[in-house]
Amino acid sequence: MRVIMEDSGALTVDLDVFDRTVAVNLRGHLLCTRAVLPHLTATGSGAIVYTSSGSAYGAEPTRPSYAMTKAGVNALMRHVASRWGKEGVTANVLAPGFTVTGEMKKAMEANAEEATKWADYFMSRTPDTRLGESEDHAAVVAMLLSEDGRWINGTIIDVNGGSLMRG
Repeated sequence: MRVIMEDSGALTVDLDVFDRTVAVNLRGHLLCTRAVLPHLTATGSGAIVYTSSGSAYGAEPTRPSYAMTKAGVNALMRHVASRWGKEGVTANVLAPGFTVTGEMKKAMEANAEEATKWADYFMSRTPDTRLGESEDHAAVVAMLLSEDGRWINGTIIDVNGGSLMRG
């Protein structure tokens, strides 16, 4: 979360922040893909679910590094879906809206004023009655990894407090 908060703008972002964001969001996803694909193609089936964000296709005055890397995750997913789909591998993206994780809860407790500001900001941008939590996304991921999700391939499921789906 700290790195995202330091992702200020194209002209001002510290390159260490940019490099860390690329390392986690792009390199990390690519390394995981490289590790799992040989196993999935050897068995002739399997699924990969990547995590991305609406920031990949939305516009914000800050967080360009984050948005750029999430757009890259979406591109990686489309590549995997189109290249290995005929070999029984599905690849999809879950793009959750602002999600309160355990780490974020600790940070919010440490700085309640800042946490309230961010919570209010994200609540104003969602049609839901509360902010999402990690557990809210588990059922979608479980479905995409199951036989029930075998026909879904190359899709971005945008869960931003609503149910907009992008293909």
